[in-house]
Amino acid sequence: MNVNPILPGFHPDPTICRVGDDYYLATSSFEYFPGVPIFHSTNLTDWDQIGNVLTRRTQLNVSAGLAGANAGIFAPTLRHRDGRFWL
Repeated sequence: MNVNPILPGFHPDPTICRVGDDYYLATSSFEYFPGVPIFHSTNLTDWDQIGNVLTRRTQLNVSAGLAGANAGIFAPTLRHRDGRFWL
């Protein structure tokens, strides 16, 4: 039986993508760095963080005068096609 939250902590706006028997999940990270954490699961209950999409500060420019929830990455969509992931 699954219980909420599936991911403890601050992981808003999840997007899930199934590839075979594996599931991949990405969440909003706003202005936090590294950005857009990626998680993996085989049962939709136990999740391991396997990395982040944004790993270089140059990929996340929040110096444009925006702050808080108006800055960074929110509500990503994760897809898989032809052996590649797209966000």
